[in-house]
Amino acid sequence: MTVEVTLPESMSPRERAAEITTILAGAIVRSHLAQAAKRRESALGFLDDQRVHTTPYQDERL
Repeated sequence: MTVEVTLPESMSPRERAAEITTILAGAIVRSHLAQAAKRRESALGFLDDQRVHTTPYQDERL
């Protein structure tokens, strides 16, 4: 993988704005994905599909 590094001084204002926009968009996406993963986690540290119930259909009597 090769990375081309361009000095900001040699970029046009439009190119600099596009690069900043790309960097910020990537950070926002990563932030949203991290928050979504945290919301899926239950209080005991299990994800929704990993929860274990010993009595899943317990009758409730009042």
